Amino acid sequence: MVVCHCKAINDAAIRDLIANTTLTADDVAASCGAGTDCGACRNTIEDLLETACGETVVAL
Repeated sequence: MVVCHCKAINDAAIRDLIANTTLTADDVAASCGAGTDCGACRNTIEDLLETACGETVVAL
C-alpha cells in the first residue's frame, strides 16, 4: 500500500527502514522523505512504527 503519495513510498519501504533501527517518524522522514510534504501520511507512519515497536509513538 502507498503510504506517502507525495513521495510514492509504500509500507514495505517504511517497514524496511523500521527493521533497520528507524525509530521515529522524523527518522523515516530523514531517511526517505515520507511525511515531509503535505504530512497526511504521518499518522500512518506512526501507526507502522507503533506496530513494529509495540509501544505508543509520541508525535513531536
